[in-house]
Amino acid sequence: MNADRVSSLFWLLLGLITMYGSVQLGLGTLREPGSGFLAFLAGGFVGCIAVGIFLQSIIRYRGTPLQIKVLWAGSSWHRSFTIGLLTLGFILALEGLGFFITSFLLLFCLFKGVEKLSWGKAVLIPALTMTISYVVFNILLKSNLPRGIFGF
Repeated sequence: MNADRVSSLFWLLLGLITMYGSVQLGLGTLREPGSGFLAFLAGGFVGCIAVGIFLQSIIRYRGTPLQIKVLWAGSSWHRSFTIGLLTLGFILALEGLGFFITSFLLLFCLFKGVEKLSWGKAVLIPALTMTISYVVFNILLKSNLPRGIFGF
């Protein structure tokens, strides 16, 4: 089967599952959207794009279909696995360490470990990002992000 068709069916299914879950959360109204409103729109967008890709693969299919294994040839699996583990660690440590420390550590590990940036850039970019995030979320928007054991 054509790789575009398989991947588009996967994304269509994911979009439909997202839409179903968001309806369970409650959509609300346009004036007072519920907690599932944005997720519903995102799932619908993903589903529409998937249908478009599926139809495009049917229309343009004339020669030899692209095999799925060709899509993964030359991929760097260790990078994807490392990023997945770092993201899982971020999720698990978020409540305990707080948003700012956990986000700084995630960005630092991504920049230094995965992207192999210099020490200066690997520290400076996350520090600037967290400073801007603090100003936007804590000072301007006055939002409640997880504070963690250190209180910030």
